Amino acid sequence: MRNQSLGSNIGAILRRCKNMETSMRRAGLPAFLACLPLALLAWQYALILRKKNANISRISRRIERWQGTVSELSAHDYARTEFIDLDRRMRADIEGACDSMRTLRDLCVEICEMFSAVGYQSPMLQRGRDRFDATVKEACRLSQTLIDLVDAHDRRALATRQQQHAIEQAGAASAAAHAARAAAEA
Repeated sequence: MRNQSLGSNIGAILRRCKNMETSMRRAGLPAFLACLPLALLAWQYALILRKKNANISRISRRIERWQGTVSELSAHDYARTEFIDLDRRMRADIEGACDSMRTLRDLCVEICEMFSAVGYQSPMLQRGRDRFDATVKEACRLSQTLIDLVDAHDRRALATRQQQHAIEQAGAASAAAHAARAAAEA
């Protein structure tokens, strides 16, 4: 719902800027001056995209560090069994973050299409959109790799725990059998 209202608000601003451009052209201003409000709005939005791109790039770097941490934990038997995502919340959080990034990307595409719809083309805005799209795709790819690492880690950790439990049960059964044999001999 929020994205729809944001899109409609930006659409309304774009229409007002386009109307202002039309009025300024009718008043005799040169085209490059008349389109200045739309150009400034596109420039501002391109700067917003640059900030969003930087934020998602930081998220990608964190995901890469988490991948390293999960890989390191998986390498040690003791640590492997201490970290298991049994309730799948980590997976849900990662998938939720990806969904949010994709929603933001879709909103970006929608806003860039709104600029095109009012007849304004901005190479800077298009480059920002393309970079943002690539950054979101990479962050989602890294996120899926992290999910796969966590899943593989969990499978190995659960197998290790099951082996430990089986060994403990076998030891307890052996001890009980030995105690029963000793009691029978006495």
